[in-house]
Amino acid sequence: MLMRRILAGVLVGVAWLLSLCAMPGWMLFGVLLVMSSACQNEFYQMMKRNGYPVSRNGGMVMGVVWLTACYAFPPYAAGRLPTGHQFETLMLAMLVAALLLRVLFDSRIAKPVEHVGVTLLGFFYLPFMLSFFIRLAQWGADEMFEIPSARAGVFLASYLAAVVKFSDVGAFAVGVTMGRHKLFPRVSPKKTWEGLVGGIVVSMMVSAGLVAAAKRFDCLPGGPLAELSMTHALVLGLVLSVVGALGDLIESMFKRSVNAKDSAGLLPGGGGGILDMFDSLTFTPAVLYFYLVWFVGQSVAL
Repeated sequence: MLMRRILAGVLVGVAWLLSLCAMPGWMLFGVLLVMSSACQNEFYQMMKRNGYPVSRNGGMVMGVVWLTACYAFPPYAAGRLPTGHQFETLMLAMLVAALLLRVLFDSRIAKPVEHVGVTLLGFFYLPFMLSFFIRLAQWGADEMFEIPSARAGVFLASYLAAVVKFSDVGAFAVGVTMGRHKLFPRVSPKKTWEGLVGGIVVSMMVSAGLVAAAKRFDCLPGGPLAELSMTHALVLGLVLSVVGALGDLIESMFKRSVNAKDSAGLLPGGGGGILDMFDSLTFTPAVLYFYLVWFVGQSVAL
């Protein structure tokens, strides 16, 4: 069972990395759109099965509109954040207002507060946070609907996926074989402190290795990663591993609140659903994006 879970995690990670590296920009956007919609749908279905009112179709339309808008309008001049992100405030206001008006004029909705709250939670938790994958892939873009052919941004997204998912594999392997002290038993009884440390160590090793490779091999579109110091590489490995673990715990909290073991039963070998596979990747794209923009902006060529 252990080897099967580790092998499945590694294969999924490799497949995702190859997809990121080989697909054209428009196809990458399509894959992320499908994955985000699948995760959001699983979240809404979990809520509905436990009796929470939710506008599933409305929330998913909000997600599609938001991701498409992010793809259409790259953050011009990355590093001067307000310049490229002003449209987002207007877009968010319009989407929230549209949902509120939809609930206002639908007399069948008996619990409007819960209805709006759960729907917005699904939107901000998934498509909003996952949209930072697009921001990473757009690194250096200065045209609408552009993921630059230099692929530096795509390499950033690949780096993130590798660091976080191999951290998951390391945490699972160490936790199963050596885990003794419970990390957060109220939410996830099987996770241990030993597993968390194992995941952090693997994450830091993968981060350092990919940054070193970006510096050494000209064939890799290293972009900002090639300009990172090894200290930044290790810090990023640590931070992304911890944030990924928190994302996993947050999804476990949602599942426990609705008495669900998995978000769905789509993946073989007891792997759960798509959301179970992406839970640790929910918050990490935003962390990497803002880390590079804010903390490394003076030393990284943007």
